[in-house]
Amino acid sequence: MKKYKEFMKERSFIRGSLFVVFNAFLLYVLYFVVKNFHLLATSVGHALSALASAFSPLLIGLVMAYLLNPLVSILDKKLMQKLMVRIPDDPVKAEKRKNLTRFISVLVTFLIVIAAIVAIIYGFAIMLLGQLVFTDLTTMFNSVIDTFLSYEVEMKLWIARNLPEGFVSDKLMEAANMIITWFSENFSASAAISAVSGTVGSVVNVVLGAIVSIYLLKDRDFFLGLWRKFLHLVLPQRANAAVTETLSEVNEVLSQFVRGALLDAVIVAILSSIALSVIGLDFAVFIGVFAGLANVIPYFGPVLGMVPAFIIGWLTADLTQGVLAVILLVVVQQIDANFIYPKIVGSSTGLHPLLVLLAVSVFGYFGGIVGMLLAVPAAGIIQKFVVKWAYRKERKLEARMEAAGGGAENAAAEHMTDETDG
Repeated sequence: MKKYKEFMKERSFIRGSLFVVFNAFLLYVLYFVVKNFHLLATSVGHALSALASAFSPLLIGLVMAYLLNPLVSILDKKLMQKLMVRIPDDPVKAEKRKNLTRFISVLVTFLIVIAAIVAIIYGFAIMLLGQLVFTDLTTMFNSVIDTFLSYEVEMKLWIARNLPEGFVSDKLMEAANMIITWFSENFSASAAISAVSGTVGSVVNVVLGAIVSIYLLKDRDFFLGLWRKFLHLVLPQRANAAVTETLSEVNEVLSQFVRGALLDAVIVAILSSIALSVIGLDFAVFIGVFAGLANVIPYFGPVLGMVPAFIIGWLTADLTQGVLAVILLVVVQQIDANFIYPKIVGSSTGLHPLLVLLAVSVFGYFGGIVGMLLAVPAAGIIQKFVVKWAYRKERKLEARMEAAGGGAENAAAEHMTDETDG
């Protein structure tokens, strides 16, 4: 017995020593992390960037598949399956027919998207150049430079006609000349060729990502089954259910926002094109399409969409035309903000306008244009989880209060019983 007590004392000493050593080591690690936080953050950032670059085709393919899946499903269910004359009785042949129609829907979706992108690029090129010259790169980019130079001449003529002499300072003219010089240098044929050669890797990644997305869209059910089996094997049942529920909620917010934002952009593009066409603005349709695309960015996007409308109206007609184009786009934005956007997009996130503004500002500061695009859905997802966490906390607090109240009632009942028996 005496030896046992001595051994326990030694064990307590050992446990205490290990506890002190562990805390000292933990404090040292924390001190090292705080002291070298910038270096560690840079290293982690480089490592994540390298991983993202290595798996960029897969990431691009996942994003493309996620965005295009609704259109593929609509084409497959509403069009391709109705075009099938007869479904084979043999299950194997029926499955092959189903895969074939799904693959055709994927190809049709990609053709629609490619045609839309080509039409938008072609339209904006016409808007800038008036006509496209495809003889060679040098001629095409010289046309771009001539276009910007003609705009410079128009600006100088407008200043000379409408502003008093000496109103524009030399510094303002110097700034304008610097802008034109920058455009001339960066849009030259040699600079364009070097830029194209520098983006070959990105183009290859996009092409590989498109191929990956085709496989993901075609065999969607197969990959979803693999994902479910992976979660089932790796995670316990409770954790598997939690992860599946979380991903389902994230997908619900993202899918509703993306579909709503795209539909809202189409409506704004149509209304803007009609409004600008009524006043006879040059390139009204393409400026309207640009305004619709820019409208995806909350608050800042509508202002960005008004800039080309004002410039084209001012340079091709007069200042009144430019101001009138801006006024019409403001009217369209008011209609969208008060009637269209709340019904189509607003219900998908449930964010207060102040939270939307803060989210766009913060995400835009750290992520630029991409951050602005992701701000609203990311804030909506964060809000969903915060509300869910608060709801669970309230339920637990209510359960504790009910348990405490029930215990008090039981104690009072027992006390009354004792007094009665007494």
